[in-house]
Amino acid sequence: MKQARMDPRTKRRLGAARRVRDLLRAAIVHEEFPAGALPGEAELMLAFSASRQVIRDALALLREEGLVKRVQGTGTFSVASKVRHSFSHLHGPEPAMERVSHRILAISKETAAPRVADRLCLRPGTECGVVEYLAVLGAEPYYACTAYVPLPLVGVVKHGQAVSEWYAVYELAGFELGVTDQAVEAILADDDAAALLEVPPGAPLMLFERLVRDHTGRPLEYAFARVRGDRIALLAQLPRHRWQRRRHQSALEA
Repeated sequence: MKQARMDPRTKRRLGAARRVRDLLRAAIVHEEFPAGALPGEAELMLAFSASRQVIRDALALLREEGLVKRVQGTGTFSVASKVRHSFSHLHGPEPAMERVSHRILAISKETAAPRVADRLCLRPGTECGVVEYLAVLGAEPYYACTAYVPLPLVGVVKHGQAVSEWYAVYELAGFELGVTDQAVEAILADDDAAALLEVPPGAPLMLFERLVRDHTGRPLEYAFARVRGDRIALLAQLPRHRWQRRRHQSALEA
């Protein structure tokens, strides 16, 4: 079935609305609006040199994402903050750590699977601890995690409910953290993750696979965290190395 052709003016208007939406979303993520109150339509029209309809379309797109709500007679407010996660250092959710809590769902022990044993530097057949926990931002769950730890550390991670930043549980136990390996990929929520995170099955999630080490390189935790894709923003500073510029310059001169 062929889709109806969109009127060129409508297409341009919706394109402009999406661009305004992106810029407003970025401002919301970086908490640039005092008390979460967005400027009024007239101010937004001036700021973006856009028509009233473009601004209204952009705000409607943000409402569809669940990021803002319209309060009749008052204005538009952000209602769902995103956790900012920078890849420059090991940390918990920023800037909202004071609103984050952890719920330990289950703690058990099992024979470490080969991959777990390899990551934690355990001998084959060795038991490890398995910790299932939920991170909650305000009253809303935003990631569910399964963490594997050497058996002696089960007594450490059971105190995870007492900290707002998960990694602090190791530091409070006297460990100095070192380098952490982390891989990120996009996945879809299965039924179990959907129930824990209060999203529909098939909702987009980010999967964080991480290996936490102490300052000597000894593994402390191997974990898989399923994070709500609508509640996290990934941040990084990406340097451009000289050898990359030289390589392309050489290719142009060849």
